[in-house]
Amino acid sequence: MFKKGQIILLLCIVITQSIFSQNNKNSSNDSIVKNLKISAFPVAFYTPETAFGFGGLGIGNFWLRGEDNETRPSSVQLGASYTTKSQILVYAPFEFYKDNERWRLLGEVGFYKYFYNFYGVGINALEEDEETYEVTFPRVRLSLLREIVPNFSIGVGYELDVFTNLKVEEGGILEASNVSGKKDGTVSNIGLQAIYDTRDNIFFPTKGFYLQGNFFTSAKFLGSSFNYSKFELDNRYYQKVGKKQVIAANFFIASSTENTPFYDLYYLGSKRTRGFNNRRFQDNAELTLAMEYRFPIAGRFGGVAFGSTATVAPNLGETFSSQYKPAAGVGLRYVINKRDGVRLRVDYGMSAEGGNFYFTIKEAF
Repeated sequence: MFKKGQIILLLCIVITQSIFSQNNKNSSNDSIVKNLKISAFPVAFYTPETAFGFGGLGIGNFWLRGEDNETRPSSVQLGASYTTKSQILVYAPFEFYKDNERWRLLGEVGFYKYFYNFYGVGINALEEDEETYEVTFPRVRLSLLREIVPNFSIGVGYELDVFTNLKVEEGGILEASNVSGKKDGTVSNIGLQAIYDTRDNIFFPTKGFYLQGNFFTSAKFLGSSFNYSKFELDNRYYQKVGKKQVIAANFFIASSTENTPFYDLYYLGSKRTRGFNNRRFQDNAELTLAMEYRFPIAGRFGGVAFGSTATVAPNLGETFSSQYKPAAGVGLRYVINKRDGVRLRVDYGMSAEGGNFYFTIKEAF
């Protein structure tokens, strides 16, 4: 399944990570965090949109001062990559937990110069219409939530993408379409969020639920160039079977209003729907059901088998009668942080249109 070069790459990452892990075993604590554990390794990847990409990724797991080590650890990631198509990706997702998890601050800060696919809009978009567009943007994602009853938190969220230097193919279907957002613009959305979370681990859950509901609306007073709103419901369930095997399920449903910019439409080809080219089908609404079977192999290595069925449509009601697109695949896992369960993820997903290779950190859901 994996090409020789991909296997060599994985082994190099494993060796490099092991060296960093040894060097950080005795890291001293400071006055802000305790039990800090850092893992760092090189990153190399290939996708049709990016060609070859190279860079580095580090992840730090810790507890804030005064937090019990039995609670979920906070974490910060920092990654940077450059591709042979002159794309730039710099990203720093984070999760902070305070007051025995009663407060949580989640988010991401990033900068991207990136290519995205565009096939048109709708579940009947044709594969032969594929084209790409380039866009440069800084990104901010922030969520501040407070637990009001055990395992249930509510709070506020903010999304910011400042799209500049948008370049579309001359004479292509995107240039000829009437989608919103074909010129530079700012996505600046504010909203309400609610989370119900009973997972036993944030990086590799073996039991519990994770349900997140979001409602966002564009914020003109914060500089939004668009006028739209959107709703998302992300439902995940984890169940241990046997001693070390896990079944994971993800039901995702979402909808946005008219005037949603085309780069914020819902799409197939995400982490939930591995096997499709990125943004292969996109529209204002999405309904996806994905499942994974996760199992140990030997030592730090594990494997997964996954599948999904999904669709997009102009509105939420039509997702129930729209054509569904199945995908499936298998993957390999390597534990880079045994204390917190952080894993490298190597997947190969297939759909009726072919297959795609994925290499990244953390589980898909």
